[in-house]
Amino acid sequence: MTGMERLKGLKLTAAQASYLLELSPELIMEAARGEETPQWLDYCLTGMETEYEEDPEAFAYLRLGMEFTGSSWSAQTVRATVPVLIEQARKGQILSYRDLDGELHRRDPSRTPTGTLPKLSKPLGLLGDVVDHVRREARDPSSRVPETYADLPPLEVLVVRGSTGLPGKGADVFLTNYLRDRGESDVEERMILERKALYRKAQADVFAHEDWDILLEL
Repeated sequence: MTGMERLKGLKLTAAQASYLLELSPELIMEAARGEETPQWLDYCLTGMETEYEEDPEAFAYLRLGMEFTGSSWSAQTVRATVPVLIEQARKGQILSYRDLDGELHRRDPSRTPTGTLPKLSKPLGLLGDVVDHVRREARDPSSRVPETYADLPPLEVLVVRGSTGLPGKGADVFLTNYLRDRGESDVEERMILERKALYRKAQADVFAHEDWDILLEL
């Protein structure tokens, strides 16, 4: 049995296993495709299989979109935020943290207004994690995510500080991941020297992108 077959038995893609093993999906896929599984991967898979036998839901948290599930304030907020940001993307408009908070309250008056970057940074971070995960899955032949999502731009960059028109520093990791996934070089240095320009380009990519269905379906 190949490594890919064993991953399928665990209900995992190579992209999902990469989060657990802290290795690149490409490395896992290359090792898992062969007729003979490398010793290091066999060791990892054996441990995972033992854990899976004890608890079939042991790796459920690795599934795409799990960040959107649950009853926590952050999970509820990110689920409500996604359609708002997709509407903004289609209109070609950014919005401030306070504006986002106001729109969420308008759509659901039972929500307690927050309006602050620190409070909204957690749900927006969850969105960033999911967008990153979608791109990773789209590059994984063992995943059902269409390859067309391999360049999904970071939707969360549309939410900005009112004073600067740019996202808070917490969004930098997601922009960095996006640029790396697109194969751009010297990303860390450019984030220091060209931060504003890079965010403007990412926002333009979000405005130009048309297919957001996968985020609405999670």
